[in-house]
This record gives sequence, C-alpha cells and structure tokens, in this order.
Amino acid sequence: MTTSATPIEQSTATQSTLRSRISYVLSCAVLVGGITTVLVAAHLVVVSYSSLPHWDIWDTELDFAVHGGSQDRAHWLWKQENQHRLVIPKLFLLADLRWFHATQTFLLVSIFVIQLLHLALLSWSVRALGGWRGTLWRVATGLAAFCLFCPSQWENFVWGFQTCFVMPPLFCTVSAVGLLLYWRSSAAGRSVLAYLVLTIAAALGATYSLSNGNLLWPLLVGAALMLRLDRRALLSLIGSGTLSTVVYLHHYTRPRGIISALQSPLQLLSYITAYFGSCWISFPGVSPFPSAPGVLTAAEFIGSLGLVVSIALLLRIPHYIRRAQAFPLQLELMLLFCVGTGIITAVGRRGFGTGQSFSSHYQTIALLFWWCMALLLLHELLSSTAKLGSDALVFAEGAFLCIMLAAAFFAARPIRRARVRGLNLNVAAAALITGVPDQAQLAWAYPPRPNYVLSFVPTLRAERLSAFSDVRASLLGQRLESVFTPVPASRCSGRVETVNAVSDAVSPSIRITGWAWDFERNRMPAEIVASTDGIITGIGAVGAFRPDVPHAHPEVSSNYSGFRGYSRDVYDRRRTGIYAILDRSTRVACFLGTADGLEFLPN
Repeated sequence: MTTSATPIEQSTATQSTLRSRISYVLSCAVLVGGITTVLVAAHLVVVSYSSLPHWDIWDTELDFAVHGGSQDRAHWLWKQENQHRLVIPKLFLLADLRWFHATQTFLLVSIFVIQLLHLALLSWSVRALGGWRGTLWRVATGLAAFCLFCPSQWENFVWGFQTCFVMPPLFCTVSAVGLLLYWRSSAAGRSVLAYLVLTIAAALGATYSLSNGNLLWPLLVGAALMLRLDRRALLSLIGSGTLSTVVYLHHYTRPRGIISALQSPLQLLSYITAYFGSCWISFPGVSPFPSAPGVLTAAEFIGSLGLVVSIALLLRIPHYIRRAQAFPLQLELMLLFCVGTGIITAVGRRGFGTGQSFSSHYQTIALLFWWCMALLLLHELLSSTAKLGSDALVFAEGAFLCIMLAAAFFAARPIRRARVRGLNLNVAAAALITGVPDQAQLAWAYPPRPNYVLSFVPTLRAERLSAFSDVRASLLGQRLESVFTPVPASRCSGRVETVNAVSDAVSPSIRITGWAWDFERNRMPAEIVASTDGIITGIGAVGAFRPDVPHAHPEVSSNYSGFRGYSRDVYDRRRTGIYAILDRSTRVACFLGTADGLEFLPN
C-alpha cells in the first residue's frame, strides 16, 4: 500500500525542483559570462595592438637585436633584470625577434594562449580533483574565465613583455595539481613518478619566469611534509629547490630598497591590502593610478577583509588533509602563492606609493586570489547541510553573476586605457618611420628616456623589425597615386584640425591631428598618409578617443575616430594634403584636407 506525499513534502519537493532549475539557469549564465569575458579580452588585444614595443622590451629584446653580435646568447638569457631571472620569457622574446620581426604579435598571442591553457587546467582540476560536475563545474569554470580574462588586467594582454607575469600562475597551478596527483596515487598504493617530475618541472618554470616563482619551493616542501609524502618525494623537492635557489642567486645583485621597505611595516601592509583590493575598484580617467584618497581607502579595506578571510581558510588545511580533499588543498596552495606574490611585490614597489598597487598587470594575481577564495568559501558552504548548501549555491551563483554584470558596466574604462596606449604607440611608430623626433610622443614607447628609442631606428629600419616590418615603412617617397587609388571626398568624412611644427626635426616637419570616418564601411579608416606635391611625406594612426565627434556628426558611430600623424619636408603647407586610407587591401585613399589655412602652432 502506497501513501501519497503530504502537502508539506510536496511543497518541499516543488521548492527543491524550482531551486535546481534556478541554479541551472544561473550556472549557465555564469559560464556564458566567463566566455563573454574571454571574447572581450580578445577584442581588447585586437583594437589596442601596436607593433612598437613598450618600455622593458627596448632593454631586453631590441637591445639584444642591436648588440646581439657582441653578446653571448646564454649570458643574455641569464642576465638579471631588476630582481628577476627571465630565462623562459626571454626565449619568447627571442622567438618574436627571430621569426616574427619583433612585431609583438607572437608575444600577445602567447599570452592569450597561456591564459587559455590556465583556464583549461583550472576547469579540469575542478572536475578531476574536486569532483564538481554539472552546475558546480559551470560556475567554477565561468568564474575562472572571468578572473583570468577580466579587462581590468589589460596591460598583460597588450604588452608583449608580460609573458613573465602570466606564466608563474600557470606553473603554480601545474605544480600544485602535480603534487596532489602524486599524493593521491601514493595513497592508492602506486606512486606515479611522472606527477613528481611534473611538479618539479613546473616549479622550475615559475622560478625562471619571474622572481615570485621561488615561492613555490617552500610551499611545495611544506605541503609535502603536511601530506606526509614518501622520502623520495620530499628529498626530491628539497634537493631541487635548494639547487635551483643556489643557481638563481649565483652572481645575483640584491635590489635596492628592500631593507627600507621592511622597516616600514604599516606602509607595506597598506600596499599589500590595496594590491588585493584594487580589482574591486573602478575609477574614471585614462591614468592607470587613482588620485582620490577614498579610492585607496576602499581598496585597502576590501583587501584587508580578503586577507583576514584567507587566513581563516588556511586554518582549514589540516581538515582537508584528514578528509583527503585534494581540490581545496590545490586552492590553498594557489592562495598562498598569490599572497606571497603580493608581499614580494609590496617589498619591491612600496617606494612608488600605494597607488602603484593599482597597476593593471598586478590584477592577474589579485583576481586569481579572489577566485581561489570564492571557491573555498563555496566548498565550505556546500559541505554543510544539504538545505543550506543548495541555498548557498543559488546565492553564490547570483552574487557571481552580479559581479560579472558590474564588471561589464565598467569594462569601457580599462578598454579605453588600453586603446589610448595602443594609439599612442602607433603614433610614436609613425614618428619614427617618418623621421620626426617628437620627444613627447616617443615617451609612450620608453618613458624614462625617449631619445633612447631613436638609437634603435637604424637597426630597426635595416632589419625591418617592429614598426619597420609594416608596409607603411616603405611608403615615404613614393607617389601617392602609384600606391593608392584616390576616391571622391564624399566617400569619407573628417577634417584636419591642428598643425604643429616639430622644432627638433632636421627638415620642416609638422604634427597633424583631426578625425576621419569611412562612410561606406561605417568604421574608422585604416591609417592616414600625408602627400606633398603628390609624394608621400608622412603617415599617421587612427583611433584617438574623440567622444565629441559622434555628438557633432551622428553618422560617426565610434568614439575612436581621431587621428594623429606627421609629415616631413613641409616647405609649403598648401601643397601638403592629408588622406584617409579607407582599406589597406584595396588601397583606397580619400582626401580630407590640407595643412593650409590652419594656424601653424609652434611646438
């Protein structure tokens, strides 16, 4: 005889079904949000691209290109850069130099692929070590995609040198996963040596990618002791870590300021807390650092809260070991690596002020820190009673989705900063190609010493490297009509707005600004060229932030329609015409105006 369910049981079952459906929908939304973040990051890379290097690459890759004949390659690979041994990142730089003409394309694609590999590994570990499937897997994977590709870390996606920043977190995850797989195989009575080799190899990779990679050795040895791994594993980790550290410190020069930083613990703590709290704060403008004191205070508060919670979670490590829970242990190891990286960064950079902790390339580590902590908290909630766990999951999914929506609302700010830098690098490239030494513009390529960039031009031109590998470098001196097909001015809209003399140039040279728009394709032109008496005498880049143009000209649908460029040998402004190149493949040129009739402003 069967009994029908009571009204209370029926209501409970209905609520459970409804909760499951809501959870499923929310988890799918979180996963879609993560995938969308990846696509936004890809868009950011494309629209901000410049073949001209920024800052450190001049000192490493291009310096080797100029002086490579007199340098031993092994010495160059091993040479200390600040406090780092960048052996593996320099291999990427070498590949970009030898096979891709130092155009940064290979480096930027490598950075993106490294992040994709990290995402794949995290997603796999969620399933393999955590046993999370279905809804939980979608939530964890979507959130990982969001954290690894969030536009707030835009510098790491548009700066080719930053392979050194994205590799250590990947190697940290590989080493943690390898160690825990070895632990599980040992517990099952079959120690798989390949997992131990993978752990050590990944730790070596992190060590020789950036200085924070050295943190992995004490973390792995400490984990091996707590997990009570066999003597072979423990001695292998101790021996490898000791040997690696001794080699790393051979002829090592200690960076300045470390002792003074340690003598200011409060300032150090302020930097560390802002380092982890900065990814929650958005501020207007194109400056990479905030100026308002309230912004710093908010970041410090959020970072302090995160560090307190992380310490409480770290106290759970013995519990995870007793219950043989590999996935939360992986998260704990990654969390410790992130915290250690924040401390090392604070010691080395505290002298630049707390605001410097907002540098976007630091947020790769900060966002990974929050991902680890979010999943640890979710694991703890799911380990409670079934009712509380299911309610907590729905709440967590809703919270994650709200965070993604808020990030989407503010995403235009980091994208704008990336595009501003990319445009200014492209304008600096135009200055170098044209031969106009605009010091203010070249500072975007190498801020400490703009003149330093000029010393590379003969080699870049001769070897067709960086910006000189582009077809634009061969345009100067050619007849406009032999390269491009002029079309009626009705095909485009725009105007030349300012003309400035560049006083440091050898011949009469000008800096030109304005805006341009391709009517037919409803987009900004590919580039700008200047022609004097029918001969191409200058080039420029399009993509300057001009939100005023769409307001005055509704047919323009983008805020990035401005252009800036240069022209040399300008003896008579009336004979210098400015053209928008609407499409590089069809080589169509649309006349915008001349340099005549405008105020010829002094530099």
